[in-house]
Amino acid sequence: MLDEFDALLGEWKLTVPQFGATAGRAVFERLKEGGFVVQRSYAPDPAPDGVWIIGADDSTEVRTVLYHDSRGVARVYQTSLVEGVWRVWRDAPGFAQRYTGTLSPDGRTITGAWEIARDNATWAKDFDLNYTKTG
Repeated sequence: MLDEFDALLGEWKLTVPQFGATAGRAVFERLKEGGFVVQRSYAPDPAPDGVWIIGADDSTEVRTVLYHDSRGVARVYQTSLVEGVWRVWRDAPGFAQRYTGTLSPDGRTITGAWEIARDNATWAKDFDLNYTKTG
C-alpha cells in the first residue's frame, strides 16, 4: 500500500523562492507497520512547520492526508502521485487549495506550486514549493 509514495521517502531540502534564499527541510518516512507515510516539514520562515499523515482507502487510488501545523491549523487533503506528478488538493468551501509538483526523471527534485481559490472557482498562484533530495 502507498507504494507510489516510495519516491518521496527520505530527506529533502524545501525552497520557496518567494521567501528568498532561506531553505527548510522535509522528511518522508513510513510508519513501522507500513500503512501510512508521514511527512514532517520544517519550513523556511515565515511558513509553519507541519506534519502530514498520508493514508489509503483500498477502494480508490486517491489517498487522504491529515495535516497539522505549528499554527494549530488542521486540514484534510486528498493526494495522488501518478507518473511523476504529485497532486495535493482540498475543495473546502471558501478555501480551496491545490499543489502540483513534478518529480524529475532522476527522482532528485520536485518542482511545484500551491494555488488557492477563495471562491472555489478562481484559482491563483499562492507560492512555489520545490524539493531537492538530500538523503
